[in-house]
Amino acid sequence: MSNWSERFIITPLARLTDRLIWLSEHPVFGVMAIAVVAFGLRFWNLDGTAEVVFDEIYYPKFALNYLHSEPFFDAHPPLAKYIIALGIKIFGYAPFGYRCMTAIAGSLLPLVTYELIWQLSDRRSWAWLTGWFVVMDGLLLVESRFGLINIYILLFGMLSQLCMVLALKRSRQRWFWVIVTGLMLGASVSVKWTGLAYIVGLVAIASYAWSRYRQTLNAPQIVIGLVIMPIAFYFVQWIPHLMINPERDIWELHRQILGFHQNLGVGKTEPIHPYCSPWWSWVLLIRPIAYFFETRPNSMVEFVHAMGNPFLYWLSAIALVVCTVFVIVSKFRFPPQILTKIPSNEHSLLFWFAFYVTTSFFAHWLPWSLSRRCIFLYHYMPASVFAFGALALLVSTLWQSPLEKLRAIGSGIFVTVAISFLFWLPIYIGLPISSVYLRVLMWLPSWI
Repeated sequence: MSNWSERFIITPLARLTDRLIWLSEHPVFGVMAIAVVAFGLRFWNLDGTAEVVFDEIYYPKFALNYLHSEPFFDAHPPLAKYIIALGIKIFGYAPFGYRCMTAIAGSLLPLVTYELIWQLSDRRSWAWLTGWFVVMDGLLLVESRFGLINIYILLFGMLSQLCMVLALKRSRQRWFWVIVTGLMLGASVSVKWTGLAYIVGLVAIASYAWSRYRQTLNAPQIVIGLVIMPIAFYFVQWIPHLMINPERDIWELHRQILGFHQNLGVGKTEPIHPYCSPWWSWVLLIRPIAYFFETRPNSMVEFVHAMGNPFLYWLSAIALVVCTVFVIVSKFRFPPQILTKIPSNEHSLLFWFAFYVTTSFFAHWLPWSLSRRCIFLYHYMPASVFAFGALALLVSTLWQSPLEKLRAIGSGIFVTVAISFLFWLPIYIGLPISSVYLRVLMWLPSWI
């Protein structure tokens, strides 16, 4: 049995590792592959799934209200609706028109994430794997294919992280990149207030730059670039909204928005929505969200399920535990035997990389434990990207091992995630499937 597994599993996976590493280290091919798959999946048959899916009953209509200068109330800042309105202005009020800008944002997200990890670490394998994991997540794919707003939080938030790295690496252009960092942070918050959590990542990046390279921002750059600029951007982007909604000033509007979120579903004996889910369940992918369902002739169905890639979620949860334990053990300088075999310089780098992804993950995830309102799996999206980064870090570290079995395990993880993505792809992009196959895809009763 051991010889069989060595011949047919471990050796082929180890050989695959060499090919994947080569691809990751040749960005002309590796990044191009990420871009082609990301754009292809997000734009494929973009207007082929109904005219209105899930919260498209709100956001495209709000975008149209801006174009027609019609007053309305929205429980979120307006920036994402302005962007959706741009697509409607160009292509008309039709599914492609109010979905195309979101598809562009979702397609750019894995490329921005790749560049962030590459600029932060100089490790192309880690960057390449993270980019692919973002491409191969079902929830991020679904949210990128409709006129929804959550993907913009991630795009602007990850851009703020990337610009912060560039500000610290490029001293001659530091002012420019610090200001852009502030603008991108302000843009993320201008989609939803949850974008504030990206501040933790900015602090982690700054701490890493100071510890490793003694690079830091001066006081004016911090105050102007990271405080004044995001605040200014946030309030300025409200101006068009206030112009067509003059009955409320900015402070009254914020009081109403805060009250809406504080009281949504509070005091109800039953959930106000069948797909509400507790914050702790997101990591385990217990309760996805059905965005669209329609029966077809011959026992066929068209189903769009806002569900993460199951094996990507579960393996990322394990990787987060590994990274968290590593950070804690390293911090208290009580390394187990396995850590003593890691060179000190490599140990320090791994500590900072693990510190960045874990602190960023918890900053986006743990605050939801305080929420009393109905919350959904899509609120986990900003945290999920850092969970994928933790898994990519683990796999890229396994790839560097001289042991063939460890390298094979790393490639086995990548292959498992890819197969899982292809297996559930029909319910991410709404392909017509048989009702029998749909039951095969629903592994847990809570997924239905």
